[in-house]
Amino acid sequence: MSYEFSERSPLDDESQDQRYADFLAYFSADCDRLHAYIYSLLPHHADADDVFQRCSLLLWKKFDTFDQQRDFLSWACGVAFYEVKNFLRTAQRDRLQFSETLLDLLAEQRSEDLGSVPDHLAALRLCVKKLTDHQQQLVWKAYGGATTVADLAAATGRSAQTLYNQLATIRRKLAHCVQMRLAATGEDA
Repeated sequence: MSYEFSERSPLDDESQDQRYADFLAYFSADCDRLHAYIYSLLPHHADADDVFQRCSLLLWKKFDTFDQQRDFLSWACGVAFYEVKNFLRTAQRDRLQFSETLLDLLAEQRSEDLGSVPDHLAALRLCVKKLTDHQQQLVWKAYGGATTVADLAAATGRSAQTLYNQLATIRRKLAHCVQMRLAATGEDA
């Protein structure tokens, strides 16, 4: 029994490295929005994470079929849509599932919304910078950490209701600021 081994040329390795680099550039730019798209179609976060992982591998396997003149996110969402449908078809463990018609409607709506998410986030980041240092710290501690508002209130010696009221005021201020920024750039809020 003889075995034949074909040697790969260094050019093949360079081509594969470039393919991998291209995929990573596209994928890393849009992976958060792709995950959000999948999550918008599945009612459970853990299911969305599972489908996102499977979809990520599938996108890499199918990357040779991607036309780089097209939008990567649109292509990836198309692949993800069918992965979600496949997941829902095979995951009959939950009685509460989206109908196929509702899934189609959600996918269509979410695809339209994908472009505006970065604009909203960019506006929010700028608006947070306009808050006072004290307000920024409160927002970060309340929403960015592992602590609860009750724990934060106990640590600062203030009542939880006072902190909730302050956070509500800050949220209204941020929402108004974001709406004003988006209106100034012609985006819908």
